[in-house]
Amino acid sequence: MIVLALVALTINVLNLVIFLVNTLTARRPTFAEATRSTVNVLLPCRNEAARVTPTLESLFAQEGLADCHFYILNDRSTDTTQSVISALISGKENASLTSGREIEPGWIGKSFALHQLFESARESDYTVLVDADVTLSPRALSSAIATLQQSELDFLSIYPLQVTRSWSEYLIQPLLQWTWMTSLLLRRSERSARRSTTVANGQFMVIRNSALSRIQGFTHVRNFVLDDIALARQLKASGAFGSVINGSDLAQCRMYENFGQLSHGYRKSLWSAFGSPFAAVAVAALFTVAYILPLPLALLQHGWIATISALSFALSLMVRYGVAALTRAPRFSSLFHPIAILFLLFLLAASWSDRLRGKLSWSGRTLSDSQ
Repeated sequence: MIVLALVALTINVLNLVIFLVNTLTARRPTFAEATRSTVNVLLPCRNEAARVTPTLESLFAQEGLADCHFYILNDRSTDTTQSVISALISGKENASLTSGREIEPGWIGKSFALHQLFESARESDYTVLVDADVTLSPRALSSAIATLQQSELDFLSIYPLQVTRSWSEYLIQPLLQWTWMTSLLLRRSERSARRSTTVANGQFMVIRNSALSRIQGFTHVRNFVLDDIALARQLKASGAFGSVINGSDLAQCRMYENFGQLSHGYRKSLWSAFGSPFAAVAVAALFTVAYILPLPLALLQHGWIATISALSFALSLMVRYGVAALTRAPRFSSLFHPIAILFLLFLLAASWSDRLRGKLSWSGRTLSDSQ
């Protein structure tokens, strides 16, 4: 037991050190007045009639953009997405709506939608990817581009504030920022081509068009269920530099609205996060030792084991609270960190079960050939 307690303490100390380094050194958005660069915004939509209005309104309200065009694709929606978007873009010369083609073999829906948008878009300095459930602050695009220019990087993943209202969102969503804030030295990862140090979130990404063209757009991520991370890895493999930044002041996103949606969303992709069932088991074991075991060991053991475990538990909560404060996540959720990790491991196991049984699907499409 003392070995497990020491392993947990070591991991939590490392998490704390990495978090503190990132807090002091990670890039922050540069709030710019204006940009004269040409910008293309790509917005794929599938069955988003209930959510796309705030997204488009926030895009059309962007300030400081001299030359920006919004390319929107209705990805064969079965609801009223087409009519909702048509009404919103009526009379806007800098917005265009196209109907998506039938998905081609070997592609996943979102990647194919982005591929079509990228093919149809004009030449530009920057390409911006935005999901249909993201709303932006008025200077979000100009600030993101200014940050990219100032940093001399080729792409940035601007991580939105994750809005949480149901209990499942409250437990799981804050873990998204916690994972990269406590496991990667962000400034160092910017110029590293290692796959293991690449992190991204496709909800809001800004990419130099030259870098995106160099990898032929989305061709090489056609069947990756975690298309954002795959895209970032392709960009880095081609020599591009980039990373993720805290964008909670620039954008917000509510990915899911209840347990059913959240469970389905994570089950369709979580299996891909660690590469293989063996790696997933190793990560699950590590998470169990570091974040779940310390509390029961602190309560049930005695002497050094109890002391070390109590310290580990306190450190894990402190780091979770720090990340929540920095990224504007619910701070009180930090108290439920062990429960959140347990829930995450349940979703990971369920995701692999669905993967091995060929049961993966999303938005009415099977994902049996995904990577």
